[in-house]
Amino acid sequence: MEEEGTESFIGRIDELDQLRHKAHAATHGSPKVILLSGPTGIGKTMLVQHFSESLGDTFTVLRTEGNRAEIDIPFAAVLRLLEDVTTTYGRNTAAPEYSGPQPSVLAFGGAVLSALDTAQQHAPLLLWLDNAHDIDLDSLQTLGFALLRLRADRVLTVVATQRPARTARDMGLNGLGNAVQHIALGGFTVPETRRFLQARNGRAPSESRLRNLVGWSRGNPLYLRAVLGAHAGAFPDDPGTLRIPTSLSEAVGEWARSFPPASRRILDLLAVLDTPASVPLLGELLASETVVTDAEPLVQQHAAQWTRTGGAPELRLMHTGQREALYAAIPQPEKTRAHRAVAETLEPPTRWRHQIAAAQSYDAPLADELAHAADRELEAGHVSLAAEYVLASSQCDPDGARRQDALLRAVRMLVISTQYRAALHHYDQVLRTPSGPQRQEALGLLSFADGQDARASTYLRRARDEFSAAGMPEDAATAAAELGVAEGSLGLGRESLASSAFALRHTRDEAVRGMARATAAYGHALLSGPAEGLRHMDGLSADPDRVPVPDTDTLTYRGMFRGLAGDLTRALSDLSVAARRRSLGVSRISSVSALHNAAWCHFLLGEWQEARRSLSVAFDVAQTTGRSVDFFTLHCLSAVLYAFTGRPEEARADLQEALELESTADYAGPGFHLATTQAAVEFTRGNDARVVGLLARAHEEPANLTRSRLYASRHLPLLGIACAHTGDLDRARRVLAELESAHPHGALLPVSVQWVNGSIAAATGDTEGAVREFTAGLAVTAHGGDPVLHKAVIRHDLGALLMRTGDVERAREQLRRAGRTFERLGAKPYADRCRSLLGTADSARERTLSRGFWSSLTDREKDIAGLVARGWTNREIAEELYLSTKTVEYHLSNIYAKHNVHDRRHLRNLLQPGRR
Repeated sequence: MEEEGTESFIGRIDELDQLRHKAHAATHGSPKVILLSGPTGIGKTMLVQHFSESLGDTFTVLRTEGNRAEIDIPFAAVLRLLEDVTTTYGRNTAAPEYSGPQPSVLAFGGAVLSALDTAQQHAPLLLWLDNAHDIDLDSLQTLGFALLRLRADRVLTVVATQRPARTARDMGLNGLGNAVQHIALGGFTVPETRRFLQARNGRAPSESRLRNLVGWSRGNPLYLRAVLGAHAGAFPDDPGTLRIPTSLSEAVGEWARSFPPASRRILDLLAVLDTPASVPLLGELLASETVVTDAEPLVQQHAAQWTRTGGAPELRLMHTGQREALYAAIPQPEKTRAHRAVAETLEPPTRWRHQIAAAQSYDAPLADELAHAADRELEAGHVSLAAEYVLASSQCDPDGARRQDALLRAVRMLVISTQYRAALHHYDQVLRTPSGPQRQEALGLLSFADGQDARASTYLRRARDEFSAAGMPEDAATAAAELGVAEGSLGLGRESLASSAFALRHTRDEAVRGMARATAAYGHALLSGPAEGLRHMDGLSADPDRVPVPDTDTLTYRGMFRGLAGDLTRALSDLSVAARRRSLGVSRISSVSALHNAAWCHFLLGEWQEARRSLSVAFDVAQTTGRSVDFFTLHCLSAVLYAFTGRPEEARADLQEALELESTADYAGPGFHLATTQAAVEFTRGNDARVVGLLARAHEEPANLTRSRLYASRHLPLLGIACAHTGDLDRARRVLAELESAHPHGALLPVSVQWVNGSIAAATGDTEGAVREFTAGLAVTAHGGDPVLHKAVIRHDLGALLMRTGDVERAREQLRRAGRTFERLGAKPYADRCRSLLGTADSARERTLSRGFWSSLTDREKDIAGLVARGWTNREIAEELYLSTKTVEYHLSNIYAKHNVHDRRHLRNLLQPGRR
């Protein structure tokens, strides 16, 4: 298969360096061979093309390539090579005369040597054998024969192949020893993938999506190009939703057909199994005793790899994209036969999955078996596994009513076990079911999973009312608890409290009651702030490990409220326990949200590496248990982290992802959080007017009233400070009053109050008051964890203020301490500002010292010092001032002694800033 070679070149720095090094050796009469290997689409052709173009006129390039249609035609590639030399150089290097039934490798080898001599007459030669795995055997042997006989020739040979071991063997390259270097070309790294997508799409996705794409494709440009076209550049967060275009499956299918039949059967079987497989299992399924031998071409061509996870070695495909493309390329009858063979060999539950895939009609015994297995898993508390079995039974049960009931039941279980993306695959099926409260509930849960919380609340309210009308109070209570979660997400505190109360009155199910208790606490926090939410959790065990599993949602909320109220260390204790658990009830505060809030706590505590690690884990968890709104909040925090570490491009990419996700939501919450994120990014740039514009509108919008109250500790300090900086003092004072009315549970809020108060004082010209407030903020005891970031920025602001008032020494001390903190955090924008201000302070200090030093000198000392500053020697000064050299030395010694000056250079440096 030919590789695309018409796009801009990306990366491959190390490989290019190796090629240039070998080219340099070849230029000096030391012929070299590079064996360049890699799977189809990896970019071998493009790399050699770019390298050959970079050589310019310093090398002659002679290229021949394999053609699968000619692979059985003896000497086909060599004949084309000889013809090209004849055409280019006008010298006859045609095929030699031969007699007998078959041409001679020896004779053709001589012709190739003659052609190489001709091609390198005017410049060193790059001999490029592309797609060598498709070059006929006779040509490979002939070319190898010629290469073995090169001595002082100026020839660099690059052999690009998918089968390096076989190609090297066929050409006899092992006989060249150190003259041959093997370069195994891998996929793009994350930074290279970013540049690749920017070049083709105009922009790159966020860091998390880039990492997902690289994991899905191993950075193979063939797969990246294909999905780029299939998704028009708008990649989803979940790799499981990437579409495999027909062009990719056809290309991968063509590549798969290039393997020997036995190797291809292994490849197809691995795609069907969708899991690593041991040699005994492959041997049994394929009825083969030569699996290891048959797999070797796959391993050599990077189509598969051996892995070991403690037991026997297993063969696996290289990456998810390869598996999906291979599976799509397998004809349906072959897929069915393969799934049936696997089902007959393996035990449940794997057997059931393959039975469903192979089924061509309904199967009542299989449906019953799956239903019983689901009941057993539910009793054991394995909700997601039970959902998988119930869903499978809905596909094979011959009874239509039971199929529909199983589908709705499975969807509910998938959502309550936070398998949102798996649940959403069945949205269209649920829409086709008959009306009823179960359908309303399922549609509500699917809407919630899709981030359509307003629509979810409508469906769930109908479900609650219809269950109540049908005399099904337990089901009505469950729907009410679910409705309370959606209403809380919408910021409707009173409504979520009412729904929670309904649920608690009508059910004894502890999982549902736990969900309702958590939602009630969240409702109180929306109405009166995080401290009020904490007050309604007083009955929860102080030890997070002792909190019952049904109250895991409440534990997560407690960690969230503690973080927002300033008790950052205890917040982390709650959130770390909650993140390890799987919530039993539907909740927007899944383990993703626990990790997200933990990352915020780490960020405020100055533990930025831990924050980034928590965020990375949260992105991974969100792939399977996240809603679209989870990805939105993670991209928002990622943008803030990148902005504070001085990586604006990455911050911009995350903001773009967040903006796209925000546009799909049907309620105001994401818009509020997007505005606060954009404001935080602008705050790092010092763009106070933009901060005020974003936050004032978001904070004062009536629809955001409850959210703004809940998240006040994160955004109000920025609004207050930006208002003070821009002279909007009335709004700054209103913000200060809101912060002062909050009920702190740690140092965060008191520090924020002093920060805003000091900024207002500085804006009104009350320097003493500002210094007093900033100093008080720095002195706040680190109760609940020290807000390192806030204090570092306060110290920076204090240093800048002292600089403006001329208190240079105190300014230098504050700026140095702030700068050290910013350097440790990696807060590049603020560290740069501290360095800039310190440079100004040092200049001011030098000017002050210079003025004081100059004024203390006598007139004669000024004359002498001034000439020293100009670089004059003592003899030259003596002659200029009509003094003896000893008198000049005497005055200089007095100057040195009085002012602790070490030498003439020190004196010159001291005088330069203030010299007159």
